[in-house]
Amino acid sequence: MSRTSLKTVLGILLTVAAFVTQANSQVKRSKPTSPEPCPDEKAYTGKYRNIVYGFSIVIPAGLKGYWNSARCAPDEKYGCVCMGDHGRFIPLSDEAHIEAFVGYQMESEWSVIDHENSDISSLKGQEGVEQVRVVDSKWFRLGHLKARRFMVRFVEKKKGVVRDHIIALHKGVEYELILRTVAERYQRDKVEFEKVVASWRLTPRM
Repeated sequence: MSRTSLKTVLGILLTVAAFVTQANSQVKRSKPTSPEPCPDEKAYTGKYRNIVYGFSIVIPAGLKGYWNSARCAPDEKYGCVCMGDHGRFIPLSDEAHIEAFVGYQMESEWSVIDHENSDISSLKGQEGVEQVRVVDSKWFRLGHLKARRFMVRFVEKKKGVVRDHIIALHKGVEYELILRTVAERYQRDKVEFEKVVASWRLTPRM
């Protein structure tokens, strides 16, 4: 075979190869991608930052955080429609969890003590909750914010329960960290709670 003929054959082969490659590439690009899960369907680890309300925490190693707000609604056009991101829910067991929750302060004239008293009063009014007792209440520093930290013990479904609650207010926003656990687990679960508390930071809001 002459050199010219060889060049012609090679040219044809390269053209065919390029066409096949291009076709494969187009097939790959046109394959539908799986939709991204909604935020309330995911598990989160490591650092969590809320840019709307302006705070961050670090979820302790070995634990996972979950959406702590109203459920998102799937939408054909937008994918997911979520009302807002209000924090993370961190399970410790079937009977224990940590919550980081944030929202705009509804009662603008209230102090953190008012919020503390309201939370305790609400707990006393819950059906099935008995023997509510405040065992500790004090001023506390959450990041650089002045906060209230109070611990309440009560009985629910014949089990002793502990609720360790921190509330801080800043520029119309209420920040909360809560540990809820059964009494016999409190000291163990408090270790993980303290990690979250220590990691809490006020961050710029957007």
